[in-house]
Amino acid sequence: MRLFKSNTTHLFSISCIILYTLVFSSQLRAQNIKDTVSYKAFEVVENKVPNAFKATEFDSTSIRNSENLAELLQKHSSVFIKSYGSGSLATVSFRGTGASHTKVQWNGVTLNSPMNGQIDFSLFPTFFFDDAAIHYGASGLTDGNGALGGSVLLNNTETYNKGLSIHLNQEIGSYNNLSSNFSVKASSKKLFTEVKLYIHTADNNFDFVNSSKKENPIETQTNAELKQYGLMQAVYRKLKNSSIGFRYIYLTSERNLPHAMNINDNDENQKDESFRGLVEWKGFHNNLQYQLTSAIVKNQLIYDNQLADIYSLNKSLNSDNNINTKLYLKNYFTIESKINIKYETAKADGYDKEHQRLNNSWLIAINKDFKRLSLNLMNRLIVVGDNFQPIAPSLGMRFQLLKQQQLYLKANAGINYNYPTFNDLYWNPGGNSALKPEKAKMSEVGLSYTNNKKKHTLHTELTGFYGMIDDWIIWQQTEFGYWSPSNIREVENKGIEALINYKTSFNKLTINNQLNYSYTASTNKLAKNDNDNSVDKQLIYVPFHQFNYNLQAAYQSFSAIYTFSYSGKRFITTDNNWYLPANYLSDISLNKKFKLKNKFNLLLRLKALNIFNQNYQSIAWRPMPGRNYSVSVTLNFN
Repeated sequence: MRLFKSNTTHLFSISCIILYTLVFSSQLRAQNIKDTVSYKAFEVVENKVPNAFKATEFDSTSIRNSENLAELLQKHSSVFIKSYGSGSLATVSFRGTGASHTKVQWNGVTLNSPMNGQIDFSLFPTFFFDDAAIHYGASGLTDGNGALGGSVLLNNTETYNKGLSIHLNQEIGSYNNLSSNFSVKASSKKLFTEVKLYIHTADNNFDFVNSSKKENPIETQTNAELKQYGLMQAVYRKLKNSSIGFRYIYLTSERNLPHAMNINDNDENQKDESFRGLVEWKGFHNNLQYQLTSAIVKNQLIYDNQLADIYSLNKSLNSDNNINTKLYLKNYFTIESKINIKYETAKADGYDKEHQRLNNSWLIAINKDFKRLSLNLMNRLIVVGDNFQPIAPSLGMRFQLLKQQQLYLKANAGINYNYPTFNDLYWNPGGNSALKPEKAKMSEVGLSYTNNKKKHTLHTELTGFYGMIDDWIIWQQTEFGYWSPSNIREVENKGIEALINYKTSFNKLTINNQLNYSYTASTNKLAKNDNDNSVDKQLIYVPFHQFNYNLQAAYQSFSAIYTFSYSGKRFITTDNNWYLPANYLSDISLNKKFKLKNKFNLLLRLKALNIFNQNYQSIAWRPMPGRNYSVSVTLNFN
């Protein structure tokens, strides 16, 4: 543990020293010539996905009302969250793809582990980011290789000349669930700084119906305690038409892993520690927008199982460097370039030695807007280890069907690659160094319509998608008794996605309705042996139907949020003979804001989750909590 902290601090301290040298040397130069140089206002526009591709941006209310990234995606998108229980591992199934096919980026830095290609969405508090978005299908090519289903983007923003703001929140809930977070922001015309602290503890000792035993007895979950702590800090300096700064997040958690319903006893414990730090310089020069980022992502995981006599220490390190530019030419013509140089290394008890590789890519994109037509063409060149892939293209178009209406036809298609993880290649025994990258061919077509009136806004989208993933990597048991991965599956993904968002206001009442629905058919097309009954069957834990509805209502200082989430049945065997039934969840949040003196205000929030006390499982034999409550108090100064 000491080695992890000291090495990380040492590496990042070097970056901070360099940064402060640049910041304050530039400040001194500015002071020396401040009588002769005039500073122009500038704004760095975030690199968003081209409008021919599907993307979803979450509003600030949804982010603030969610405890972690898993909860945000489950309640406000059409993706399916595979959760092992409250406080336990949570991963994503995106358009029928696997957990390692979804890429997660934080301010342009990839967070996925090079060991298994995944991220635990339950361990990333929404408190630590300001904006969040989803890129679907081929649009994930803009975010790097590997996003065969899509990508999740988390961002932080800097605001200048806003003075001092303070945020303090305390929440208490069922099962000894305690959460505290505190933030301070301070900014002047040229400086911005921010500090955030986060603490979350829970016993997760809820009662559940044990359907694996006769007469379905009611039992209490044990060995499920969670402790999580986090710190984020940022310092930015505005220069002439640019800004430079650093930001880092440190998170540590310790949790006991509860046993499944059909297991009598267990003594598993897992400790996670992560450091994510970046230094960036971004701005404009003439008609060129640029962003240069250098980052370190370091993770450590300790798994302890005393009953099985297992103690496993796993470490990984990513050095992620990006040079992103966007050139604005005449006649709405842009050329975008994204160069990514990433060094990955990992060491685990399951490896014979420490392994490392370079994971580099270069995206070049051309975008052209006509009066009613937008065209987008991009290609990513990929070099991972000894594998060179010069062609990973994507093509998109958006056409305005009616001159006077915001009715658009959108279509796109692309190819992306996901490379084997270190576990796939080097785990001992079982690793397969001859694995090929998974190749996804993706396409989608859709309609979007927006109607804005004085007090009413309607936005709808309907998208059909199709994809084929070749050389899907799957682990299977060998004749020697251990498991090993092979490129033995071809998966076809197809379906439809629908979105309806309607906002209206009258007098002092504001109402926001949003509905998300997806139908996904994800089937295996290739048998791994003569006895394989999975051909043309739905993949396990991929629901055909996924639906959620959100209602937000605000009147003066009162507000209420109701969320309904539906997940259709999920098969738990590859032959589709066994399945988990559909589940329906309803949550409600009631909020009251009090204005105090001297720029202070107080927010009181009451939440009730799973209000109809449904007994359900997201993963087989992993119970989920029934009806539970929480109350929180938030003090803001601004």
